[in-house]
Amino acid sequence: MEPARKLASALLLFTGVAHLLHVLMAGEAAGGAGAALAGLVYFGIGIALRRPGVWPLWLGALLPALGGLGGTQLILARFNAVTLLFVLIDVVVVGCCVYLLAIRRRA
Repeated sequence: MEPARKLASALLLFTGVAHLLHVLMAGEAAGGAGAALAGLVYFGIGIALRRPGVWPLWLGALLPALGGLGGTQLILARFNAVTLLFVLIDVVVVGCCVYLLAIRRRA
């Protein structure tokens, strides 16, 4: 497995669990059911990235990009360090997945 894929998978597994824990600790202030669902989805993509194939890369590029955009809006409305961490993780994951998709196309 490529190092970028391992990094993206590990970050998605971490942020999936972190989203759930953040919701358990902060409740609705952390985004409630939507954030918990995002955590489950991110965890699932993290597991999928451990298997070969291109579809997990597309999911890892698209869904965290959408989550990062939503998180950026939340940060602009009301700063939260945990949300900033989630957005930064989204940026790294999207970058890794786009990089892996790009080198796959060149080959």
